Amino acid sequence: MSVSILQRILQEMSEMGEVERRLAQFVSTAPQRVIHMSMARLAETCTVSDPTIMRFCRRLGFSGYQDFKLHLAQSLVPSAPFAYEQIVPKDSVENIVRKTCRNSLNAIQRVLEDLDPRQVSQAAELLSRSVWTGIYASGLSEVTALDAEHKFQRLGMRCSAVIGRQKQWMHAENSRPGEVALIFSQSGHTKQMVELAIAARTGGARVISIAAAESPLANVTDCLVAVLPYDRTEMMTPLASRLNHHLVINMLVTAIAVVRGSEFPDHLPALDSWQTDKI
Repeated sequence: MSVSILQRILQEMSEMGEVERRLAQFVSTAPQRVIHMSMARLAETCTVSDPTIMRFCRRLGFSGYQDFKLHLAQSLVPSAPFAYEQIVPKDSVENIVRKTCRNSLNAIQRVLEDLDPRQVSQAAELLSRSVWTGIYASGLSEVTALDAEHKFQRLGMRCSAVIGRQKQWMHAENSRPGEVALIFSQSGHTKQMVELAIAARTGGARVISIAAAESPLANVTDCLVAVLPYDRTEMMTPLASRLNHHLVINMLVTAIAVVRGSEFPDHLPALDSWQTDKI
């Protein structure tokens, strides 16, 4: 449902007048804000009239603003956790292959629906200006941090995946202005990551977090790329959840390449050893 409403807005935007298009752009980029706004507040925010809002709602097939907000809110409620097919002991290898691929595709679809491109853009801008980036994670997310280190270094960025509690504290407490702390956390509730973010900011570094919105980590972050955590992530969907964070890394790498004027922003430069040590 969320896709259909927001896609319809985007599809019909070209047919709208300038004022109504301004309203449509705001709704499509900030639907979570809209469901909590009165008509008067929305009108003031978008500099439009109440009749424009009513016309916009009726264009989409709703009787009025409250009806539109109700359906928009319903469309934003995630499934639990999404269309996930549990793998059970009796599954054949064929079923394991099918379910693993299908669950991964569903995870990609969800991150496409949930992710705010403006957050990715802001994070890419900060990373592109960083003199050094420390990449922090714990547990399963350490693999994600290593992936980010590898890809950022291939862009020529000065960065390092900082693994291990003691090493992380040493780097975070010695953070300096001009540096960035990039933190990965599925839930955003890991105490260690929250404390590292606070320490890095105290030293003058900017903190970017790839984590759940409205989490403790998000609250101590300069720039958040919000990735919806799925229920019972550790038990049910470790692959799907990590996949979304890896996708964000690829988005950031490409966005940074665009900022730097790369002719082929989606192509990472190959390492010399990869070019010469092949059989």
